Amino acid sequence: MEALTDEQFLHEWIIRNLVIRYSRIYSEIRINTFDEKNNEFKGFYPDALFINYGQVTQIVEVETESTINPDRVAYWKKLSGLGTKLVLLVPKENQNKAMELCWGNSLAASVKIATYDVQINF
Repeated sequence: MEALTDEQFLHEWIIRNLVIRYSRIYSEIRINTFDEKNNEFKGFYPDALFINYGQVTQIVEVETESTINPDRVAYWKKLSGLGTKLVLLVPKENQNKAMELCWGNSLAASVKIATYDVQINF
């Protein structure tokens, strides 16, 4: 396996931390990482599947600065049409850009945008 870029590393770290942060709320959280796509949902492999009582209640797609772009919108549209809530988890500083892409492509009603912020304190 080749080395991950900084953005890929951040993406993977955020996905793994979703499990830690939300494991008390959901009975099961399944993730798909850069090198492991084991958890399929209706033909797709979103970054995280949040499950309660055997039912997928939401899917999460973690985005980084470079993946919030018009090319990614088609994928978001497909995920938002799978019949469960889609959450886009984006860097805090890119929230407006993601919102504009969703509004401009008729996704505002079917996609929730959440943010993450990584701070390193010394």
